[in-house]
Amino acid sequence: MIERFNLFFNNVINTGCDKDDVYAHKIRVCNIFALLSCTIVVLDACLFVFFYTSITAALMNMLLVVACCLALTLQFYKHHYFAGLLLFLSVISFILIQAYWVIGNEVGIQNTFLTLLPMPWLLLEGSRRSTKILLSVLCCSCYLFIEYHQPIEPIITLQGTHKGVLQILYELLAMFVLILIAVTFDNDRYKFENKLKKMAMTDGLTGIANRKKLFIEGAKALCAVKRHKLPFCVALMDIDHFKKVNDNYGHSHGDAALKIVAKLLAETTRESDIIGRYGGEEFAIILQGTDIALAIDKLNLIRKKIEVEQICYGGVCINCTASFGVTQLKSSGQDLTELFDQADAALYDSKDKGRNCVSAY
Repeated sequence: MIERFNLFFNNVINTGCDKDDVYAHKIRVCNIFALLSCTIVVLDACLFVFFYTSITAALMNMLLVVACCLALTLQFYKHHYFAGLLLFLSVISFILIQAYWVIGNEVGIQNTFLTLLPMPWLLLEGSRRSTKILLSVLCCSCYLFIEYHQPIEPIITLQGTHKGVLQILYELLAMFVLILIAVTFDNDRYKFENKLKKMAMTDGLTGIANRKKLFIEGAKALCAVKRHKLPFCVALMDIDHFKKVNDNYGHSHGDAALKIVAKLLAETTRESDIIGRYGGEEFAIILQGTDIALAIDKLNLIRKKIEVEQICYGGVCINCTASFGVTQLKSSGQDLTELFDQADAALYDSKDKGRNCVSAY
């Protein structure tokens, strides 16, 4: 029974939500809000039917249930904007009718409008700013109307105990809305922080690690291999005559070359290896647990793959070559900067030898 309930709950919450949807969290918030609203108005309707035999009031509650189901249907068919808009307008209309005509404003149901003020910003996409402002103003106007306007004679005169029950129900709705706001804020903050971290540590063009991340991850790897006394190699790679590629074929073709080389590096190296863009047309490769002989073999394999790989852009295809310099950790006193300096010196040796080769320090 519990498993079936969990399955139903998860299916409702994830209605119309794809994993790669940028608004996935907003869709889930909308679905949860619809489910909460349905639950509260059904309990509300039961109170009206069993204790006051008011079919009219119960039917009004059922109209909101229908609106919530329609909103979920719109979510299922990917009409997320209309689903959020319908749900919000239905909820505030329901509260307005309840407070003005059904039970009056003595219960304090109109205070729910204040809690719902930020809901348009949670339910609708980021580009709908004017609609969000309009809906928030509408919500505020409804509150002021009910609070300071004399309502008509309510169709139900609630007993003291039942007033308390309704107050609890609408307070629960308000609390759940506040929880949704807090969760949404935390979720957005978490995504934004992760995005900033990724931007700070990733090369924007190639998608691999930038120089900063390269040194951070490389320093960690170096400490680990020193502790476990494992071999450790650092290599630098430079695309040969890269300036001529930019001058003769354009910078877009040069960018394509950088992307393809980065992709080849990612495909050829192991998961434990660290690759990154060192600067310009230079790439760095950190090989953990690999001695100099195996490192040279690995780099020659990469070099041959780069040599035969066609780099096409705008209907023009060219071939590039690359030169490599590699060094191995020889003493525990060496740091990463020293190893990169040695790899750089070995890289210059490769260029002096005519390029398109691997040299060891």
